[in-house]
Amino acid sequence: MPVQVELRQGGSLVRADTVYTDANANYVLSDVSAGLYQLAFKASHWLRVAVPVILVDADVGGVNVALTNGDVDGDNEVTLFDFGQMVAAFGAMPGDSHWNPEADVDGDGEVTLFDFGILVRSFGAVGD
Repeated sequence: MPVQVELRQGGSLVRADTVYTDANANYVLSDVSAGLYQLAFKASHWLRVAVPVILVDADVGGVNVALTNGDVDGDNEVTLFDFGQMVAAFGAMPGDSHWNPEADVDGDGEVTLFDFGILVRSFGAVGD
């Protein structure tokens, strides 16, 4: 799964990369200088999570975070706009004219009531 990772230092963006996780959610961000950073993670329809880290190695991995699912429109909030996009894609599967892969938040290949359940549980949440 592709995950956007931002490396911030002193409030400024130092680097932005896309990392790809394996089946166990492992990843590597290569060639990072030692220092105090904030790492921010954002994946497709999940909210951004930022954590402070002290890095001593040249490669970064093993900083684990839990992302909140339900951000269909990608604005880092779960709101009525996400609900509206999910309603528009309801019942759709890949190949359908109204298919929206971001609305398939459970990743089963169809926008169903299970996706709405995830959105409802996250409704009102805002990412970092």
